This record gives sequence, C-alpha cells and structure tokens, in this order.
Amino acid sequence: MASAWTAEQVGAMAPDAASAAAGRKLGSAAKWQTLGQTERLIWGEIEGSGSKPYQACIDVAGPAFKCSCPSRKFPCKHGLGLAFAHAEAAQAFASDTPPEWVAEWLEKREARAERQAKRDAAEDDKPVDDETRRRRAAAQGKRREQREEKILAGIAELQHWLDDSLRQGLARALDQTQAWDHMRARLVDAQAPGLARWLRRCQEARYLSEDWQGSALRALSGLQLLLDAYPRRASLPEPLAADLEELVGLPHNKERLLAQTGIEDSWRVMGKWIAEEERLQVQRTWLRGEQTRRWALLLDFAAASAVLPITPVEGASIFGELVFYPSAWPLRALIKTQDAPQDVDAASLMAGALGGLDALYAGYAECLTRMPWIERFPATLGQVAPLKQGDEWLLVDGAGKSVPIARQFPLRWELLAIGGGRGLDVFGEWDGEAFFPLTVIADGRVQGMQAAQMELV
Repeated sequence: MASAWTAEQVGAMAPDAASAAAGRKLGSAAKWQTLGQTERLIWGEIEGSGSKPYQACIDVAGPAFKCSCPSRKFPCKHGLGLAFAHAEAAQAFASDTPPEWVAEWLEKREARAERQAKRDAAEDDKPVDDETRRRRAAAQGKRREQREEKILAGIAELQHWLDDSLRQGLARALDQTQAWDHMRARLVDAQAPGLARWLRRCQEARYLSEDWQGSALRALSGLQLLLDAYPRRASLPEPLAADLEELVGLPHNKERLLAQTGIEDSWRVMGKWIAEEERLQVQRTWLRGEQTRRWALLLDFAAASAVLPITPVEGASIFGELVFYPSAWPLRALIKTQDAPQDVDAASLMAGALGGLDALYAGYAECLTRMPWIERFPATLGQVAPLKQGDEWLLVDGAGKSVPIARQFPLRWELLAIGGGRGLDVFGEWDGEAFFPLTVIADGRVQGMQAAQMELV
C-alpha cells in the first residue's frame, strides 16, 4: 500500500486555494470509477467533460503527478482529488498491478532518471589531471571575482539611489513604486537577489502597521547596516560573514554542508507555513530538539508549477541528524538523516519551551546582539488570548501585557474561534514588531494554522 498522506499534506501541494477547494470536491472514493495502488503508485479514473474518463496517477516517491485532463495547473484538481481520496480512505484503493497507462508513465519517468544518472556518473568518472583541476579552480575563482565585482557595483548604485530617493522625504520616496521596482531589478542583474528582497521589505513596511514610518525606517536601517558591513566582511567573524553572504544572495554548497557532522536529536515539528515570494513557493518548517532544545528552520523552495516536499504534520517527532548553515545565530538547517516521523502526545509539543512576552523580548534582544538582520525569531507564548482592539489584533497574556498579531496573518477570527476567548499556547514567528502564529494548542489538540487556512477554502 502506498504511503498515506494527511489531508493537510495534500492541501499543501495545491498550486492555489481554488485548486485545493476543487480537489476536495473530488476527494471521495465514491466519485472515482476506478482506484488502485501499489507501494509507490496511486491511480484512478474519473468522469470528465470528454467522452473518456480522465486518468490520474501519482508517484508518491516524488511526489509526481500525471493527469490526462487539459489543465495547465500542476497538480490539477483531479490529481489533488485522487490524493485527497487516498488520504480519506486508502483501503478503498485496490492493491493491484498498474494498468498499462500508469506503467508506461512510470517507465518513462524511470528512463529519464536513469539517463540523467548515467550522465552525472559519466561526468564524475571523467579522469581529471592536475592541469584540468588548476584550470577549473582558476575559472571558478574568476567567476567568484566577477560576481563580487557585480555585487559591489550594485551596492554602490543602491547606496547612491537611496541617498537621492530619501532626500525628498520618506513618504514621497515610498510612493514611487516604479522606481523601487526598477532598482530591485538592477540588484537582481547585479547578482544580489537578497538585497532586492530586502529592498522590497523596506517598501512593503509602509503597509504592515499604523506606525509605518517607524517600520520603514527600521527596515531601511537594517539595509544600510548590511550595505556598510558586506564590503568589510573579511574583517568580521566567519559566522557573521556567512550571514552577510546569504543575505546578499550568495548560495551555499549543500553537498559540502551535508558532509559535515550534524546534531542528532528527536526533532518536534513546531509549525510550518507556505507563502509565495517572487514567483516561488517557499515552505518554512520549524523544528525543536527535545534534548538539545535547539530551534531549526527547514526552507524548501519550488517554482509555481512544482510540488513542495511533504513535511510531517505539526506535533510529529522525527529522530534525525541536522546540519546547520553557518551563522552567528544558526537557525536554518538541512536534514542529513532521518527516521520515519512518529506521532507523540500533542499536549507535550511545547513542553519546556513555553515562555511569556518578557522571555520573547529578552531572547530576541540577545539574538540581535549577535545577528542584527534576523528576519524571523521562533518563540512560544503560554496562555495568551487573541483580542481585537480597533483595527489591530493582539495576543494578550494573563497580566494584561500584549503583542500585536502580524497584519499579514490571515486567520485572526479563526484564531479567536479556536480559543473561544480563552488562553492558548501559541508557537509562531516574531519579526521585532509583530507575531505571526503558526501553531496553537487548545483543549490538548494541536492545530496548525496553515491547515486551518486550507480547511476554510
């Protein structure tokens, strides 16, 4: 039998909310004419608008989807419906030999993978003499020098542009959307996409709080500090220099990272969120070590037409080895090895991690002293209740202290309904100004807010 996904995991694979909703409507085994499965494959046929039923199949090892419908969305509603149906009633899928159309699709996939593996192996097996190694190293060094020249030129251009733009006043400068978009495009051309992202953050700060002037100035101050620090990074500690390179947009070598010794622990899935940034799907999954008490952030990216990796649901425990990216405040990590996720007591998810607002502020302040460009700081708050106050939403503790909920958080009323006005244990992200809830525990039950969002579609 193929591995069973949860409805939440299937919903996370949808290219948009409309596709998820359409897929759920087809997520009943009774709506499918045929259903089958093996250890690796799921397939089914369903009536469509044509004379022949649509044929949908899924390779769960990918995951990869295939459907005979003309939809340009990927996965389409039929592929999602098939996955939803399997999540709801895997026993309704007959364990059978795949029909010819499924076997043919899998054979083509495996043939492509085999050809690529042979090409990679042939490239790796090519004999390399000392002269070739020297030429490759020289070419690689030349490319690094050229990119560094482009980045430094981009920084200089950005600095001049900021000086000129802000002379006319903050409000007027931020109103010139086209000029900001043009500058971000110039930074991408200068091979500094991280600076382009930060510039967007400065521009969008105007819409994230009533105190937009303060928010914009804080974002611009962080950008200015980055522009001052990057050209001097050789004189800074290596972990902080690594942070600067990642902030600018220089990639890390994952193979080199995974070759390092990692940290073994039972890692609890604390929360996750999927957002769209610069035409990419970005999945953030937060983990916390049960023994080490360390936080870890897994970042996954996928183009709009691709499927993000499926991660375990909130509350699950994964025993594995994580390798952390170099940083003055290491958070981002890669999974080097892992066992199958285990379901554990939901109420214990935040045990030993719960804190109050004072602990949040103290932890964040300590982080800033070591890595002043932290974008998201993981934190748990014990027994806080959501409260609407005018146009602002707050999380209020028993002593009456409060923290604002991020304006871009879309589930404020739903958060209030989950708690019923009572205090909640909440895990989320703090950006220095507002809190973005990701997971709550109410009545001993873990509720991921991403899953709640998908259920409402």
